[in-house]
Amino acid sequence: MNINITHRNDKVSPSVRERIEGWLETCQQRYDDISSAQVILDKSDRENLAEARVHIAGKDLFAKAAADNLYSALDALEDKINKQLDKEHQKHISKKGLQKPAVENTDDLEDSLEPA
Repeated sequence: MNINITHRNDKVSPSVRERIEGWLETCQQRYDDISSAQVILDKSDRENLAEARVHIAGKDLFAKAAADNLYSALDALEDKINKQLDKEHQKHISKKGLQKPAVENTDDLEDSLEPA
């Protein structure tokens, strides 16, 4: 999996890089469809912004989160991406439609409906 982490206004600290890579490796182990991920961090005077674009088989997932603290923005971002990954995973494992119930012998049904 290709991981690209950029910070628009500063260098990415090793602890932030380890946290993001650990989170993405965990996602890779759980969902196994992730081919690449790009995380962009931005710090302004008021808030920290975190964006992520995760490419899975045939789709790009995107999420954006903002908070006062960079780590809380990363937590919110992780939650959003994990929800999207879980939704896509559920689409692949669930079956469309319900199975029709097995029909019993119609003679038995007619006998039970007739008054005695």
